[in-house]
Amino acid sequence: MRKSLIVFITVIGSLFLFSGCWDQKLVEQTGFTLQLGVELSPENKLLLTSCYPAIDAKEKNRDEIITAEAYLLREARNKREATASKVIDGGKIQQLLFSKELATLGIQEIMEILERDPLNPPLSYVVIVDGSPKELLEKAQTFPNKPRVSLYIHQLLVNNINSAYTPETKTYDFFIRYFAPGLDPITPLIRLDTDGIRVLGSALFAGDKLVGTIDTQQTAFLLAMMGQFKKTELFFAPVAPQQAESIKKGLSLTNVQSRRKIRVTIENDRPVVDLALAFTASLVEYRRDGLDQPPAQEQIEEGLARQIKKACLEIIRYTQEIGSDPIGIGDLVRAKYPDYWQQVDWRTAYREAVVNLSVKMDLLQYGAIH
Repeated sequence: MRKSLIVFITVIGSLFLFSGCWDQKLVEQTGFTLQLGVELSPENKLLLTSCYPAIDAKEKNRDEIITAEAYLLREARNKREATASKVIDGGKIQQLLFSKELATLGIQEIMEILERDPLNPPLSYVVIVDGSPKELLEKAQTFPNKPRVSLYIHQLLVNNINSAYTPETKTYDFFIRYFAPGLDPITPLIRLDTDGIRVLGSALFAGDKLVGTIDTQQTAFLLAMMGQFKKTELFFAPVAPQQAESIKKGLSLTNVQSRRKIRVTIENDRPVVDLALAFTASLVEYRRDGLDQPPAQEQIEEGLARQIKKACLEIIRYTQEIGSDPIGIGDLVRAKYPDYWQQVDWRTAYREAVVNLSVKMDLLQYGAIH
């Protein structure tokens, strides 16, 4: 009798422990959105474009794209259900694509739903499209030598992020930078070309509004000043006179790495930033004559340091002009000088900040053949 009671209790307890998946979703009946594009329609509404794999389609690597427009993002999401062949699920979104036109007006109000709805993924990339996200997603499916559009864009972003040509900005990164006083978001910038999708560099924000853009090499220098530089390759103009008949102009570096030191002080009611960058790299392409002589090597290092310093100062002046602070100088001022921070309008004070920049380049290798 006692043994039967134990078995009965065990069976009853198992019913509670192994209750099954009551909220399961059948893959065959669900469309997992991987890209979500948002732009303005001709009627000045939000045009929502969703792209999800058509798993049961006869054509390989085919995606289904559906669009809807409304004044609210949630409303547009509900409208798309009227034309979708499956139940749309947004929990697997990999990229949020905003048009450049829309981003200049501000995207925080649109992204607000991502803060409120726990089903939306915080790890999706925030990307600005120079053009129409709808056109980009539709055209990307026609490239014969490219993988499925979701995989293509993901690999494109990851490769350029690892090369320091564009920033790694996911949804939570954007929110952190938007809500942090004295720190502005920066996102990847892409464009549709005739033969594929091209990474142009970065989009710079002031608050939630796009205010400027920089190219891929400028992005690498900006990431160095932000302390987020990754090992990459860089290309430079000649650092010394070259023969006129030479086809090759300039030089290229590989295995470029960077270290940053930054210090902020207040002098005469103005922020003063002391920023030091130290680069190491290997020289892989340049005219060969004279490279085995130490004076020539020092000349190359000094010439590269001057070029990097000039480029970085131009980037800083540009960000001050457009009122974007991706380096987070205001965040450092707010942490170290809270009284000063409370007394000033940072957007104005940032434009008047003095930045002292020093750059050092150390070439560790000049080639394998001597």
